Parts: sequence; structure tokens; C-alpha cells
Amino acid sequence: MPVAVEGEYLGELRRNWRVLAAASLGMAVGLQMFSYITSIFAPFLIKDFGWARSTFALIGFTMLVTLPTMPIAGRLTDRFGAKRMALAGVLLLPIVIYLFSFLKGDFRYYFACSAGILMVGCLTSPVTYTRLIVDKFENARGLALTIVMSAPALTGIIAPPFITDYIAEHGWRAGYNALAIFVLIGGLAAIALIPPGCGVAPVRAKASVGTPKERHFREVLGSKVFWTIFAGVLLTTIHTPLHGSQFVLLIKEQGFDPMAAARMLQIYSLGTLIGRITCGLALDHYPARIVATVSMVLPAFGLALLASPLDSGWVIAAAVFLVGVTVGAEGDLLSFLVGRFFRIEVFGTALGMCYCALYIASISGVLLNSRLLAIYDTFTPFLWLTSGLVLFGSFLFLRLPDRAEAGRGTA
Repeated sequence: MPVAVEGEYLGELRRNWRVLAAASLGMAVGLQMFSYITSIFAPFLIKDFGWARSTFALIGFTMLVTLPTMPIAGRLTDRFGAKRMALAGVLLLPIVIYLFSFLKGDFRYYFACSAGILMVGCLTSPVTYTRLIVDKFENARGLALTIVMSAPALTGIIAPPFITDYIAEHGWRAGYNALAIFVLIGGLAAIALIPPGCGVAPVRAKASVGTPKERHFREVLGSKVFWTIFAGVLLTTIHTPLHGSQFVLLIKEQGFDPMAAARMLQIYSLGTLIGRITCGLALDHYPARIVATVSMVLPAFGLALLASPLDSGWVIAAAVFLVGVTVGAEGDLLSFLVGRFFRIEVFGTALGMCYCALYIASISGVLLNSRLLAIYDTFTPFLWLTSGLVLFGSFLFLRLPDRAEAGRGTA
């Protein structure tokens, strides 16, 4: 990279450090953080209330609420500005977390609160915070998105042992209350870091008579690239329930205690961090379809290891690391691919709709996992099945056009 270009590349990071810090902190305490910490509460709740594992696995059905809310959150961000939408999420999310502490054993109440987390959490997701990066970064946009999307993994590396110890000492109700305070303080700090004029509502020209006011969804749905990304993500992330609310239960089935499971969660989080950074940097230098295929195929091997009779510590650690690498990469891939193949004006809308593939995959995974747990009382059949689906789905990304053929990443 020439010196002048390198200086401009790094200079853009220096000039926009507040935007980068705000988006990173917001993501660190936003919706994606919950994929790293939700399962920590699971063993304590199951023990106190006697819920069956097959019943608890149904919690993944809460992903249904994101199918309408994530695209809507993206569209609202495009229309009214990222800062306003993120602030609404920051104020609402701790309230829903606090409601968990009133749980009396009714699984329907727990289900409703979990759905509420996803509903309001969409406003603290990549569709809001990565829009800040798209607004302010051009030359270093890829690196900036990588940094921002890595923030939740850092929370996942640091937080699990502290949360586990706190719950063991003070109870899970106090754990939820502490988590609500943490999310509120961190979220407000992120909003305060956003510079004046950044993330505000864009200026919209008046529509001509007879001109449709809302063509954004039509533009996205009419794109072959969108459906390629959608199908590939759907198949390669169907194992999602295992690294959400079921992660600790899965690791316990391998013969590990809760604290050892927390350490495995750290390894998983480390994998997501490494995967996110590696994928983001690779996308700047290699064809997106190759990077996507390589990044998304890795869980096929990790899931197969977890399903195999091999259950030594290093094998399980390697398996969860491989799954974590792809989970980290998928966030970068979606943001990068949407920025590359769609206009900036529809970035939030397109990204929100692409994220629906993740949630449909999670719902499908929940159905399969719950059914197979009810029949076999073990995660092994689900692990083998999803390993095969990931292997097939990863090769769909080879259908994406080369970078030179896209040319739609900017307005």
C-alpha cells in the first residue's frame, strides 16, 4: 500500500475515532452481546424451575419476532437516523432485562421476556450502529466495520466468568438486575460518544407525483445477489441454537461442569473475535465469494467433532473455536456484502432483511433440535445433521459475482 494511501487509510480512523468508539461500545452492550451470555443463566433457571431441556430449547422460537422487526428497524434507521433509533433501543432494552428478575417459573413469561429482548434489541444491532460507520468511513470502512463487529465478542470473552460467579453468589435474579444496569450505562455512554451531526435523520427530497415513496424493499427482494446471500446464510447458520441458549447445556453433555463450560464459552468468543478480524481483512484483498465460502464451511468440522465420541478438552475446545470463527465472520460478511452489492441509501433495509436469514435459520434449528432432543435426549443427531447442511450451504456463496461485476456498493 503506497504511503499516501496508507496515511489516508489510517487517518480516516483517527478523524472518526469517536464514531468508531460509539459504534463499538454500542455493539458491545447491544443485541449481539446476548448470544454470548444468555446460556449462562440457563442451568440456574432449569435447576430452580425443573424445565425439561426439550422445552427450554423452544426458546429459540422467539426469533420469530425479528422477522418483521429487524427489517423495520433497518428501514427506520435509513429514514430517521441511526442515533435516534439506537437511543430508543438503549432506553428500552434494560427495562426488558429487568423484567426477567420477576420470573416465577412460568415458561411463557420467560418466553415473552426473551422475545422482548429481540424486539427492542433490533434497535441496538448492526442495522443501527454499522450505519454510523457507513456514513463516516469510505477508505477504511472495511477495517472499521471489523472493529465494530468484534466488540460483542470482547464482551463474550470478558464477561462470562464474572457473570457466572455473580449469579452463583447472589442468584440469577440479581444477575439480571446487574446486567440491566450494565447495558444502560454502556449504551448511554455510546450515544454520548456519537459526534454532533452523525447518525441523524437524512435529508429526504420530496417525492414526485406518482412516484412510490417506498421502493427499498422491492429493490432488495428483486436482487439475485440478495437471494444467494439469504440461502447461503440460512443453511450455514442453522446450528445457531447450539451457541445461544443451549451452549452451556451442550458442553455439560460433553462432561464439563458449569465453570469449565464458561471457559469453553471464552474460547468460543475468542474464535468469533479472530474470525471477525480475519474475515474482515480478507474481504479487502480476496474475492468475497471465496472468503465467504471458506469462512462459513468451518462449523461443519466443528459440529462433527462435537458429535463424535472424541470428548477430550482440547477436541471440544477446537470444535467450539471453529464454530466461533464462523459466527464471528458472518457478521462481517453480511455488513460487507450488503455494502458492496447494495446502494448506501438502502443499507439498513437490505441488512435488516439479510439478518432475517439468520433468524429463520435459528427457528428452523430450534424445531430440529427440540424434536431430536425429545426423541434421543442427546444433541448428537442434531450435530451430525447441521454439519451436513453447513457443508452444502457454504458452497452457495461461490455463486456470488466477482467484485469487478458488482459495483453497487456506493450510491
